Amino acid sequence: MPVPPGPRQFAGRTAVFYGALFFATGIYLPFFPVWLAGQGLSEPEIAIIVAAPFFIRVVVNPVLTVFADRFADLNIAGGVYGLLAASVFAGLSVASGFWPILLLSAGAMVLWSVLIPIGDAVAIVGVRRHQMDYGRVRLWGSVTFMLANFVTAEVLLGFSDNGVFGLQTAAFIIGGMVAFWLPGVRDSQSARGPARLKELFADPVLRRAVLAGSLVLATHGTYYTFGSLYWRELGFGARTIAALWAYSVIIEICLFWAAKRLTGWGARRFLIAGGIGALVRWSLFPLASVPALAFALQTLHSLTFAATYLGVIMAIGANAAPGHTARLQAGFQLVSGVIGAFAILSAGPMFRHSPYLAFWAMAALGTSGALLAWHVQRGMQPPPEQGVGVAGAEPRSAERVEAR
Repeated sequence: MPVPPGPRQFAGRTAVFYGALFFATGIYLPFFPVWLAGQGLSEPEIAIIVAAPFFIRVVVNPVLTVFADRFADLNIAGGVYGLLAASVFAGLSVASGFWPILLLSAGAMVLWSVLIPIGDAVAIVGVRRHQMDYGRVRLWGSVTFMLANFVTAEVLLGFSDNGVFGLQTAAFIIGGMVAFWLPGVRDSQSARGPARLKELFADPVLRRAVLAGSLVLATHGTYYTFGSLYWRELGFGARTIAALWAYSVIIEICLFWAAKRLTGWGARRFLIAGGIGALVRWSLFPLASVPALAFALQTLHSLTFAATYLGVIMAIGANAAPGHTARLQAGFQLVSGVIGAFAILSAGPMFRHSPYLAFWAMAALGTSGALLAWHVQRGMQPPPEQGVGVAGAEPRSAERVEAR
């Protein structure tokens, strides 16, 4: 029987997984739409291709989550799904036209997306078992996301769009292999079964937090799909675009690193900050026509993404029963994905008509998230000694009763 990893080894292996996972994402988000545009696809077609995986996950992810539970350990499930995703994505090398690209890219990204709740579920075990600092482990994903931005920019300059596709395929393969190296854990036997939205929404505290966070995260729809293309239209070079993505992640890293010190900040404050940040960021984004202004606005990524994500993780960690965290994480990914997909689909025609309209619609969506976050229960945070490893923290019994 293998020896269970100790605290430092557990955290290190989980950090390596996040690094591999988000290196692949750091290629996909900024530059896959650029590759799609190079295939001659229109803005609405690009929006549909980017949004499709989120809709498919509504049906497929609960099934994949059930199968993940049936593997001997979650790391084995992650490795299998990661390598399957790489295989499907590699099929794009011989695909052409809207429908083949849509089907293959959607299939690959649906499989890849399951690695996020699997990784978070493993991390939650580390928080509960070893008091692992979730924020500081997760930030290594941000570091490699940033690295991927620069690597992909150089590949784009040296080898054009086909080089970016090859790099993306290799990153998926490496990510799948690294997933096998995650600490071997499995969720509680009592939590077997799919991630049902009824379970997630039965708790009004979780319902408000998840919806508020999902609305704010969805405001990235125009940015993730058309941000690089918009900057290209403004005349920004590949290295400048990569630096803009990387800078936003540097700021994100700073918040993940410092979040443990924000002892007075519970889920509510993080979510409100994210919504206000979205209002400001996307209102001004299309007006930032020079790199200096674009860099200034990228600072707000620390709020629109990092603060919002931490807020939802705090809410789940403070209210989830042991063994139910993986399903709740998957449910959150599902809800946020569907709302984000609608945002992306609406962004396609709007961006084609006017980039201003597409980004300002995201600002309005962020405002609705901030208003909903205002009604989230106060004080949802772990005991001070557990820091931002909130995803595994158990709330005090009085807080649990009040939340119900």
